[in-house]
Amino acid sequence: MSFVIDLDAERREVQYPDGIPVKFGGEQFIFPAELPAEALDPILSDELDLVGLLGDVIDSADGDAGISEVVTALFRRPSLPRKFLAAIRETYAILLRDQHEDFLKQRPYIGDYVRLTTALTRVYGVELGKLFRPVDSSANDSQTSNPTSPATTGSTPDASGSDQDSPDSSGSDG
Repeated sequence: MSFVIDLDAERREVQYPDGIPVKFGGEQFIFPAELPAEALDPILSDELDLVGLLGDVIDSADGDAGISEVVTALFRRPSLPRKFLAAIRETYAILLRDQHEDFLKQRPYIGDYVRLTTALTRVYGVELGKLFRPVDSSANDSQTSNPTSPATTGSTPDASGSDQDSPDSSGSDG
């Protein structure tokens, strides 16, 4: 019997069987190989209401939003930056579980969160903007599709995997 959808097929665990290693502050942190759905809950929460913010921005600009519409929408929600940062921290707590306290001891800057989140979204193949794309948008210009084989690295960010000198590395000696 063949299946149309096979959730048991090879997943990112093939590329990162022990998780995604991230070096930060001289420490190594291991992120899960697959993005747990629960990790998006803090960012998509009703309290944060990013979907409502996006809707307000689009409505105010008749679908052609610019910087001024975004800034205006943000000023209408003065607690949003604080709530957003809390949601990001909660997301990292979900991703890092037992390592989260050690991660926070490194005192990550906002720029660290931005760089790490950007790199992880590329590795995980998730872009929030594409999650909110209208259903009628069927263009297949996505860079978020999974590689056809574990050996394919075209979708891997330049920064990931560059530190191959770990003892677990399967590189050849020579």
